[in-house]
Amino acid sequence: MSAVWSVIVGIDIGLTCTGVAIYYNAPDGRFIVLQQWPGTEDRTTSKVPTRLTYKAGEVDIHSWGFSCPELGNLGPGMAIKDMFKFYLDTYFVKQKFLRASENAPKLKDVKSWYAHFLGALHNHIMHYLQEQLIIDVHLTTIEFVFGIPTIWTDDALLQCFRELVDSAGFAETGTVIMEMTEGEAAAVFTAKSRDHSFEEGEAFMVCDAGGGTTDMCVMQVKKVQEEMVELESLDCPQAIAVGSVDIDEMFQAIAEEQLRILGVVPEDMARLLAHQITRGEFQALKTRFGKRLVASLKNMQLAIPNSNQRINLSRDQLKAMFDTQIQKIIELIDTEIAFLGAHRPDIRLSSIFLAGGLGSSIYVQEHIVEHCINMKVLFAPKPEDLPLAVCKGLVFDRWQHSSNKLPVIPIRNSNASYGILCKELYSKKKHSAQTYTRNPLDGRNYVEKQIDWLVLKNGRRDECVRRMYSLILTADKIIDTWGFSVVRSTLEPTRLPTSLDGKGGATVICHVIADPEADLHDAISSRRRTLTGKKFVFSQVNCELSADIRVGKMEFGIRLTGEGNGTPQALKVQWEENNRLAGREIDGLVRLAVR
Repeated sequence: MSAVWSVIVGIDIGLTCTGVAIYYNAPDGRFIVLQQWPGTEDRTTSKVPTRLTYKAGEVDIHSWGFSCPELGNLGPGMAIKDMFKFYLDTYFVKQKFLRASENAPKLKDVKSWYAHFLGALHNHIMHYLQEQLIIDVHLTTIEFVFGIPTIWTDDALLQCFRELVDSAGFAETGTVIMEMTEGEAAAVFTAKSRDHSFEEGEAFMVCDAGGGTTDMCVMQVKKVQEEMVELESLDCPQAIAVGSVDIDEMFQAIAEEQLRILGVVPEDMARLLAHQITRGEFQALKTRFGKRLVASLKNMQLAIPNSNQRINLSRDQLKAMFDTQIQKIIELIDTEIAFLGAHRPDIRLSSIFLAGGLGSSIYVQEHIVEHCINMKVLFAPKPEDLPLAVCKGLVFDRWQHSSNKLPVIPIRNSNASYGILCKELYSKKKHSAQTYTRNPLDGRNYVEKQIDWLVLKNGRRDECVRRMYSLILTADKIIDTWGFSVVRSTLEPTRLPTSLDGKGGATVICHVIADPEADLHDAISSRRRTLTGKKFVFSQVNCELSADIRVGKMEFGIRLTGEGNGTPQALKVQWEENNRLAGREIDGLVRLAVR
């Protein structure tokens, strides 16, 4: 096997297809896109369908990706699961199936689909590294870099995605990295593209129009030095639910209606057949749809499998499908330009770069060019590169980070503040308007539900935070479960509340629970207090809390400071669906000093 020191794998889990880019550091190392997939035989293709096939009575998947049969060739008891990328978001599911809630997928099923697809993807990547690139994966450092859907901002959702990735095998065979949104990754691809050179101070916009969403990033070139480039984000990445799949759904509705009128299949089969036609012949038509085709064809006909009938689609119908999406993309572009004009009048955008599957459409490109007359509209020189912008951008960023100790886009600052609920010793000066409670164990007054902010909005979230706290327990309850709640706020740091006052400034997002079997005996400091002739024995445990709060990652640990207890213990983060946490806050720790 060749001497490979490290491997970077960029993974873009798409709504319709998934892309994987790889860079391996070796004497003959190079950058490649994974193009060999199960079910493609001798063909090479840059992306694999995000698709699974199940068979009744079988727990595991029957097939995945290109190995899945076409809808018209499904065997008895078989079912295909695809288009599930955004179904991890329960709010998205609720809105999408608002009028047909009985058809909404259950979250546990979506997690199962993710687990099976990610597991199959991981196994194939590892097999490819070993068999095709001849890399000893046991002696090589492997980094799996995943793009985060730009539209996902909920911490519980990101944590769920991270856990699914980790449990699929990626965390066991390498290091999982989730720091960059898909929109930011597309921006990195733009900046590192050899065919587009940027100058320091230049500002540009990246519009990544894919299958399910359109992501928008506005960047300024901060530094350019030989092969290294550093970007600065001028606004938080934006995303709207606009993509090529919306066009598919509009056509499918037309096809289904015509199939019912023609009566070529039983009523209950019309939807399935319309879906098959949409995934088949319509994809080719959609891909080559451009102004020349619009001018030359007034009506288009698509074959119906096993029938001499055809689906009729007028030029105006297809044009309207595209125009609806284009109008929303243009509105997003104009909104971002207006934002910059109001908040950064010193910035002048020089260009807009189109990426993604929908962004590779000639028709879409020409309309954006017509609209953005004051900016250059750029595309990748190779059309096939546009759908690969995210996975390539992930690798480019990580490669530069490894080579020059500087990522293309510095680790994103936190877009919110995070803290924990705790108790504090009552202070007349600080807590004059709050109610205190006397602890019967130590006889001291405490105020509850105070917030100790660990990570501040706009601050770095790539460093582990450490704070000192204490626990006050009765001598016979040392092994009881204890914990605390984590809160989040999008207010500016100067306006953050100091307690959970119920005014909406901060929201509980999860609980952190200690292992009830953790041995605290060696760390306790026993104390006695006498009250009206009775003696109380209580225990005080001092501890150091560590918090690692990043994008898609929230980990806590505790190290007891008593004698013989220097080993950190991991704490369990408990998330709940729909964040049903109000009224069940936990503040088991006592802050040792009021800062």
